[in-house]
This record gives sequence, C-alpha cells and structure tokens, in this order.
Amino acid sequence: MELTFIGAIQLAIGLAIVVAGSVRSAFAFLMISGLFDGSAAVLLPALGGTSIPPIQFAILFVYLRIVAPRGGFLGFLAEAISANRLAVLYVVYGVASAFVAPKIFAGMMDVAPMRMTGEGGLFNTVPLVPTSQNITASVYMIGFLLIALASYVVCRHRGGVAVLVNTAIVVGWTHVILGVAVALAKGTPLDGYFELMRNGNYAQLDQSYQGFIRIRGLFPESSSFADFGFTWFLLNAELWYRSVRSRATGWAALALAAVLFFSTSSTAYVGLAGYILFFTLRALFLPASVHAPKLRQIGIVMLILAVAVAGTMVLVPQFSAAVSDMVFGMTVGKSDSLSGQQRLFWALQGWEAFKTSYGVGIGPGSFRSSSLFAAILGATGVFGVALFIGYLVEVLKPMRASTFSHSDNLAWNIGGALSVAAILSLIPAAVGSPKSDPGGNFAILAGAALALRPSRRQRGQTGNVASGIVARLTGRGETVPGSSGAAGTI
Repeated sequence: MELTFIGAIQLAIGLAIVVAGSVRSAFAFLMISGLFDGSAAVLLPALGGTSIPPIQFAILFVYLRIVAPRGGFLGFLAEAISANRLAVLYVVYGVASAFVAPKIFAGMMDVAPMRMTGEGGLFNTVPLVPTSQNITASVYMIGFLLIALASYVVCRHRGGVAVLVNTAIVVGWTHVILGVAVALAKGTPLDGYFELMRNGNYAQLDQSYQGFIRIRGLFPESSSFADFGFTWFLLNAELWYRSVRSRATGWAALALAAVLFFSTSSTAYVGLAGYILFFTLRALFLPASVHAPKLRQIGIVMLILAVAVAGTMVLVPQFSAAVSDMVFGMTVGKSDSLSGQQRLFWALQGWEAFKTSYGVGIGPGSFRSSSLFAAILGATGVFGVALFIGYLVEVLKPMRASTFSHSDNLAWNIGGALSVAAILSLIPAAVGSPKSDPGGNFAILAGAALALRPSRRQRGQTGNVASGIVARLTGRGETVPGSSGAAGTI
C-alpha cells in the first residue's frame, strides 16, 4: 500500500477534523473529495495497480468522528442499517458473489476485462477467472454502503442537512470553476500542475472533438466529469424548484447545466435530456406540483437562451454550425461510432453473464459493462437486481406527495429533492457505468433522503423521525413552514 501526495494531504486534513472538527465537517470533506475522482489517495500495487480514490479514503475520517466517544452519533448506526437494509443485503450478496461466483463459473464464458490492456482490439475478451478486480469491486461496493450509512447518520442530527445543502452548492460551483480552468489552461504551464492531480490508475483520456476541447476538470475523461456534475446539477435544480435557498441553488444549477452542455460529453446530453423529460412529465401529469413562479423563471431563461442562440447563428454562422455538428456527433451519431459499438458489446456482456450463471451472477468485477443495470444483472443476478430495485423504491417513495412537489414540512421537502436527485443521478450510469456499484454521490443522496423521509414502519420504531429532524433544522436558524410561520428556507 502506497500513500500518494494527495492521500497525504487528505490524511493531514482528515486528522485535523477528527481532533478539532465535527462529524459535519468530516462529511463536507467527504463530499468535496469527490471532485478529485481522477486522483488516487492510496495505490495498491499488490492488487494489480488498483487505487483508492479520495472519496473512498475520506470515509475513514467520517467514521472516526462517528465512533468518537461522547459524540452521540454511534447510536444511530443501527437505525441507519435498518433504513438501508436492502442496500446492506445487496452489498453483502455482491461481495460474497465477487469471491465465490468467479470460481464456480470459471472458464464458462469469455468476458471483457475490467482493466483494459490495449491488446486484442476494442472487443477483446478473456476467459472468466477470479482476478484482483473482484476484490477492487468489493471494496467499492463496501464504500458505497458506508457512505450511505454515514449520510443517514449525519442528516439525522442538527445541522447535518444544512451542511449537505451548503456543500452541494460549493461542490457545484467548484466543479464548474475547475472544469473551465483546466480547459483554459490546456497547452499552458499550468496544465502540468493539473496533470499532477490525475495520479489515479485510470485511463486518463485527453480528447478534443472537431476543435472543441472536451471539459473534464480533474476527472479521467469528460464522461466521468459530466456524470459527477449531473448529480449536483440535479440536487441544486430540485432544491431551487422547491424554494430551498433558491438564489444560491438556482445559480449553481444554471452554471452546472452550462458547463455540462459545453463538456461535449454524450453522458451530459443524455442526463440533461432525461431531466428535461422528467420535469415536463411532472408538470403535465401532476399539475398540482407545478410551481408557477418557477416556471416563469424557466421561461425567461429559455427565452434569453433562444435569443442568444439566434444571435450567434446570425453573427457567427461557422461557430453555430460547429456546435450543432458537435452535439449531433456526440448524440445521434454516437451509436454508429466504434465507441458506441464497443459500449453495446460491453452492455450485452451482462445478459450473457446472467444466462451463463443461470440467473445467479458471476460476481462484481468479473467483467466490464457499459450500463449499471446490465452490470448488476450479470454480476449479482436475480437476487441482486431485486434488492437494488427495491432499494431505489425505498429511496424514491413514489407514493409520497413530497416526492414530486413542494411540501410545507422542510425535512420532507428537502428529502423529496434528494430522492428525485438520487434516482435521476443514475441516468448516466445506466448508459455508461462499467461496474455494479452506483457510486458515492448516489450513496450521499440516498442515505440523506431516507433520513429525512423515513417509512411509516421506521417512524413507529424510532418515534417521529421527521419531526425530530425538523426540530434539529430549526435549531440553527433554519425555519419550517407550519412550525414557526416563516418561510421554508435554510
């Protein structure tokens, strides 16, 4: 195990938080660490060059604060496990199958390896055998679960939700600034310093498309940059729509949408199109959820955008044509490219693994996919799919009114925004993720959503958790409609 310079910096900050900070500051540190997804905090040469990203390393310091004596957080771990029980079962089954299934089904099919070597072309396959990638996938799945549990615990305490919302705004703006700064620094001496931050053992792709520099920030490629940014765009957009810190979340969402559009990533376009579709269907089929002032603001923004596009087409026709060609090439034309064909081949690996294993799954890390759900199907089989879909339903709670519209209960209002953002954040992963764990960002949103909107059974076991959270929110200046007569803002 080798600690990188980024890991050393994290270690210093993390220990300072453990000694003098709070669990809330440790959680904010965890969220911010996700911005460095192209980096490695720890290198594991014994596992074939596997690296632990900063967000996984930051989990350590969150739990050191949770288990600290007299912290008052440890008692909520059992409650967090109960609320996230389907995720717990999914991870336990996934980790067990990662170690057992590749041995049972060894040699029964050829798979696209998780770690590409560059040999054998775009459609290279190798016989199924246990590899170090099964261990790596298990570590990532455990990390996903630990983050979800920590998010639940933090958001069950006073100030936790405020930290989550405030940090989401900061992370969104930082993501935008880093994306633009790295793109502008291309070809300058400053570019070398940014490259030092990308020390992870990932394929660090540096691409341009028809003269456009692909925005990727400190991420390995533009698609992972877009995936990360899309999650925080969703949360800020939903919080804005529900009038939670409207000015700050609205501007953050708008900035993230702009940088996602200019990232030239098909992942960004699929995600944005998915959210637009969701937003439209919600307004059409659930008119009671429509917030008229917000729709007027969206209309004004769209009008300004249309005028700007029309003006650009008239004044600089060459630029507008280039942008149109770029968007077409990264969306409609993507399926005809070699990259699109390769991704389709990888996605079908999940179905082949499902059939070969008779619905049991061949274990996480055994093959590369290009879809989260295809990866779950092939890696964990029927049992894993059922558990994961059940967990998504638990998080979304589609029958709750607060899921799709504003609620006068601030806890439920924010919880609804978190649940929608969590589910929709899987859109990019559904069309591009090579692995069967949904990632740290989803875990943060899902755990927090469950903390703010517990099921009726959980409210009966732990008391009125929602009311308790409302009381904690109002303890630091936050106000809740119905509790004090003030506006529901943080």
